[in-house]
Amino acid sequence: MNSAPVNYSNVLQIKQSGKGIPYGGSGAVREDGGTNYGFKNLKGSPERIAEIPELEGDEALRNLVMSLNRPGSAFATVGCVSGRIDEQQGFRVSGYVEFAFDSADAVTDAASYFPLFFHFDRALHMMKFSDHVHFHWELMGATFLMAKMAGFTVTITVNTGWYPSANEASIAWANGLGFLADYFVQVPPVQGAQLFNVV
Repeated sequence: MNSAPVNYSNVLQIKQSGKGIPYGGSGAVREDGGTNYGFKNLKGSPERIAEIPELEGDEALRNLVMSLNRPGSAFATVGCVSGRIDEQQGFRVSGYVEFAFDSADAVTDAASYFPLFFHFDRALHMMKFSDHVHFHWELMGATFLMAKMAGFTVTITVNTGWYPSANEASIAWANGLGFLADYFVQVPPVQGAQLFNVV
């Protein structure tokens, strides 16, 4: 019996570097063309969403970031960006969201993040996710300066495949980020002292 083709990919890797949180940013354009506006603590403060230039014009990314930072969420975001790309092969959308557990207990153990990746992968399979979207999870060390402790964050880079039109690529992007948002809203809060309510 033939199974339906899988159009998505979902990969996890470990990055051998780290960062400090909160981090600064002047809004200056870097050599790679990106711009760093610095860390903004959105946990439980949806009104601060307007302070994130990276979310202007991207409703799907905005909704995902708001969902991850909502009161009662197990997580808080660290950074995000997105962009629409026109290449010879077609149109695609690329971007990322970086987040961490909002728990002093969970954030210190890299193994806390693996079940998130594994069950997300199972959800993609069970729900027969059909868009051409690539999810790349990257686990990285971090120093949470506000709590004076070391731990880990995860960045999920999302890339759509190439589509014949910008609109089709945007729909695939929205579907991928919407799937992430629906998945993360089902993750229960983790016990332990919060990190992001003290920034």
